[in-house]
Amino acid sequence: MAAIALAGIAGCGGSGSSATADRQAEVESRGSTVMPFDQERTTHVFRATPTGGVQQVVAKQADDTQQIRLIRAHLRKEARRFSAGNFADPMAIHGMKMPGIATLRRGFDRIDVRYSAMRSGARITYRAVDPALVAALHDWFEAQLMDHGTNAHG
Repeated sequence: MAAIALAGIAGCGGSGSSATADRQAEVESRGSTVMPFDQERTTHVFRATPTGGVQQVVAKQADDTQQIRLIRAHLRKEARRFSAGNFADPMAIHGMKMPGIATLRRGFDRIDVRYSAMRSGARITYRAVDPALVAALHDWFEAQLMDHGTNAHG
């Protein structure tokens, strides 16, 4: 499934590190217009769970208080927006047809979205009962994980 998602996300006919690096550069460029923190000084973490998933952004340096403050403000705002069915920011970064996004937008009111601060950043936890929503969250996470490339892990 990951290879299919990457081909669909990257929108390129070929595969390989050049296409992946080009896609990551494109995502970083778009991301800088949406995310206030420095993508090189932070790491995205996308961890699927049986009921949804956990998205984290953490500063690479635990004492980088500026990045931590920016991460927390951004994820707090995004959690509120996602709870209301507004996924415009990730769509602006990753494209309008992100895997899972249509299902998440239709079922947003059945997803529990919770923000919490962490020592080096913040997290958003997503929980759903509906298997279709859980699968959509997993697809959405996988798309973001691949797009953020070396600045992310699962």
